[in-house]
Amino acid sequence: MNIYYLGPEKTYSEQAAKKLAEKIKEKSGLRPLASVEAVARSIDGQDMGALAYYNYLEGLVQECLDQIYENNLRIIGAQRIPIILSIGSPKGNTDLTIYSHPKALAQCSEYLWNNHPKSRQNPSTSTAAGALKVSENKKGLAIASSEALLENGLEILAEDIGNMRQGRKNFTDFYLVAKGNNIPYEKDKEYWTMIAITPHIDKPGLLADILVQVAYHNLNNAKIHSRPALDNVQIGDLEPQMFYLEIMSHKDCPDFKRCVDSLKYKLTPKGKDVEVVRVLGSYERPNVP
Repeated sequence: MNIYYLGPEKTYSEQAAKKLAEKIKEKSGLRPLASVEAVARSIDGQDMGALAYYNYLEGLVQECLDQIYENNLRIIGAQRIPIILSIGSPKGNTDLTIYSHPKALAQCSEYLWNNHPKSRQNPSTSTAAGALKVSENKKGLAIASSEALLENGLEILAEDIGNMRQGRKNFTDFYLVAKGNNIPYEKDKEYWTMIAITPHIDKPGLLADILVQVAYHNLNNAKIHSRPALDNVQIGDLEPQMFYLEIMSHKDCPDFKRCVDSLKYKLTPKGKDVEVVRVLGSYERPNVP
């Protein structure tokens, strides 16, 4: 069994993949791939993948959720990883071009504004890929973990340069995803479930109605994110939307099941056979390390 993750090695995705492999207590090989899409598309049979889905500073990672939806994957686990970013360069470097993942560049915006306000930022597929690029070019600056910088022979110029919000340091939550796997429901554990809702009707207060149904069935919504619908939805001239909801419940809880049934009934046009609610998977709530 393989667990795929966004490579190269020494990324935070690799850290998450290692932690998630420990949780499932199965022998598995960690396999780095070049993109999030490659990770999602490679999952088949017993193989799994580690995908970043939420960052404390940047919010939900839409690409991750979309890949889970479009590749019909199921979430079976979650892991929280502290994000501690450093900046480094080759010895004697004078080129101030900065290489890193776009999210990492955004998460270090305050440091970059104060120390490199005029530097050119060059996005890479991952923080570790940015460090590798600087190492190969022998010029430029890279933002990544200290481990990734040292692994690529770079000198660390400053550590822990990420932005802070309300005195709290950054972290990223990762999903473990698979094809159709489930985890057993244990009543003494705290679970969250991600669902995708694609309404095929439109009316005033539609989103409010969705949230009312969640509350009516004694459920609490942890996160919500909207985006243009991925499915082919025809609702007049409007731009159809879909919603990702992270609900604080296991999918097998009776209240959750009743809520899903109610949403399907209210959001499906009469006489139509369309998917309006998809349960993407349940997982134990990520705990702070």
